[in-house]
Amino acid sequence: MKSERSVIMLVAVDQHGKAISLVKRPPEALISELRSSRHFCPVCRQPVILKAGAVKVPHFAHMQAHSCDSFTERESDRHLKGKVDLYSWISRYEKVKLEAFLPDISQRPDLLAEGKVAVEYQCSHISANLFVKRTAGYKANGVFPLWIYGGPPIKKQAHLYRFSAFHRLFFQYSPLFGFWFLMYCPEREAFLLYSQLTPISASLYSASVQIIPLTYLPYPPSFAKKQPPTLFSLSQWFKQKNQWIQKQLYFKQGVYHPFLSLVYKTGHNPFLLPEWIGVPVRYMALIKNHPIEWQFYLWKDLLSRKKEAGVQEAVNVIEEYVAKGNLQMNIFPLVSSLTVTDLTKEYLFLLQSADVKSLQASKTTFEQMAKEKRFAADYEELIMNRLIF
Repeated sequence: MKSERSVIMLVAVDQHGKAISLVKRPPEALISELRSSRHFCPVCRQPVILKAGAVKVPHFAHMQAHSCDSFTERESDRHLKGKVDLYSWISRYEKVKLEAFLPDISQRPDLLAEGKVAVEYQCSHISANLFVKRTAGYKANGVFPLWIYGGPPIKKQAHLYRFSAFHRLFFQYSPLFGFWFLMYCPEREAFLLYSQLTPISASLYSASVQIIPLTYLPYPPSFAKKQPPTLFSLSQWFKQKNQWIQKQLYFKQGVYHPFLSLVYKTGHNPFLLPEWIGVPVRYMALIKNHPIEWQFYLWKDLLSRKKEAGVQEAVNVIEEYVAKGNLQMNIFPLVSSLTVTDLTKEYLFLLQSADVKSLQASKTTFEQMAKEKRFAADYEELIMNRLIF
């Protein structure tokens, strides 16, 4: 027998068209009265039923999953609780509608604030395409999208945090906080703000973390800057870079890896590349690949033959490798202020600040180790200060 999977909501209308909201749990007498009344979806007008147990958040439910296209995902108790909490939070500052339907774009944000802000509290995984489509739909209609992550906790690995490709869809950027990520935890009734996110690998990030109780955060949300996180030393970075190369050689059969294949074809050893190739750079999160890859392409195609390369020339090189598939851009639908140009400018700025005249590969491992040690002593302060804002 085929099971029914219902679509649920916090707002329905009665037979007279009056809106019934369950954002605040009704008293038992009213729940009993509501059970005996007929209620309908405010969009598709199909019948819905009231579900109000002793533990779960009261809600209305469609009888069939396909009965209403305005709801595209199932809602968990966690999502319902979080949505109610966020409604209460915003309503202290301005008017807010719950589950308002926007007919022009056929989208229904969890909350629609008076200032035309669509709050999406996302607990379940959705595709990058859908995330991008919803975000673009709001922006095209003059609505600002505020996405708040509500899924499982961000995993910690030693002093680093693991952000998947789905998590990275929520990344935002500001000059004060760098890349940042906002999460709401309904169990704690608190926000978690991860700021100054700095990638150590494709998914591992250093971060400054703040836990902010719901009642302490104003709306629109504004945050106080904490002390920058202790990132890493350049010596640690070089060690990690070498481990990354070894991992690619072992797991991806080195010569077939697009980057390593090109390194070998040009007569170079990936472990002996110039020390300025593969350094951490502000905005490097824009590109999913390790910095050694795009910085090598810049060196091979431009910097090795032209001492004073222009920004646009460098941008063209990186974009060419993106087009060929050698480099992948991270998908940041909420970051519109940064481009490859910003990343390229930052890298060229570092080279100019250090007065780098030429980039020469080492001949031996011993020579490379000595150069990296001198590099760390001479440029660690410059590079780290640019990373942590």
